[in-house]
Amino acid sequence: MTAPIDIRPGQWVLAFHQPYGPYDQTLPELLERYAFRHWMESDTKDQIFFVRQVQKVMPNTFLAYGSCRLIREGERLPRANVIAACKTESDAEILRDRFFAIGVETGQKIEAEMYRRIEKFSDREQAKALKRIHRLLPQHFGRDA
Repeated sequence: MTAPIDIRPGQWVLAFHQPYGPYDQTLPELLERYAFRHWMESDTKDQIFFVRQVQKVMPNTFLAYGSCRLIREGERLPRANVIAACKTESDAEILRDRFFAIGVETGQKIEAEMYRRIEKFSDREQAKALKRIHRLLPQHFGRDA
């Protein structure tokens, strides 16, 4: 397990929400996995990550100011989920957006290339299937099909 990111009260952190954190892998392994992840429409950056200002730091956890849908006021948050410490909220949000965009862009490029490469094969297979259906049911398509 890697050492937690050094954070101090007053800094802003970019971190994974609890369900997305590095539980069975190291933080670097998890971060690398997100580079190739094709983001699901249901997984928004606000569902996966949070940006909060640090209030108090303990050895394995920290407290952050404020609350949100997935974080209660005063909840102890795991330091292992912290990706980066930033000077301002804006810096943390920019980092989050850039990190999130890498996975989105990669997924879109992979998907576009996949469809480009499969297009000719798909057209041939669909044409073969239509011929088979026409031969199987000539009463609907005529005998010349």
